[in-house]
Amino acid sequence: MAAGNAVERSHKNICEIANFMLAESHFPYVLFLEGSNFLTETVSITRPDGRAVTLEYNSGTLNRLDRLTAANYRMPINTNLCKNKFVKHGDKMIMLQAASIYTQGNGARWNVQDMLNIMLEISKTSLQILGSDLFKQLTKTNR
Repeated sequence: MAAGNAVERSHKNICEIANFMLAESHFPYVLFLEGSNFLTETVSITRPDGRAVTLEYNSGTLNRLDRLTAANYRMPINTNLCKNKFVKHGDKMIMLQAASIYTQGNGARWNVQDMLNIMLEISKTSLQILGSDLFKQLTKTNR
């Protein structure tokens, strides 16, 4: 699949799941990215023919990370954003459901243990929020 298509599909999937979770206080969606399309810093690589190539992280022709950070409101990447954020605008509160986007944009590949650790952290955050919400509901019904 072309990089643009994978990026568009990811953004669409994030939006679809967010629609299902509008009544929740958490959004445990995590996206793992790797490769030169998701650089967070400028890197130099050596091609098989021995030629060195510099990949600029801020090159719009290569980097696709900015197309996905729109799905997390440009909040930090490589950060657990599972807990929904609330923004006050005038007299209204707006809930933001941000995907937790993790990238190995430095050319490294994800290893299973690192991914499991991140998913475990996000799962624990989800359970804490669910427990807090349940406690609030029980407290209201017992008044």
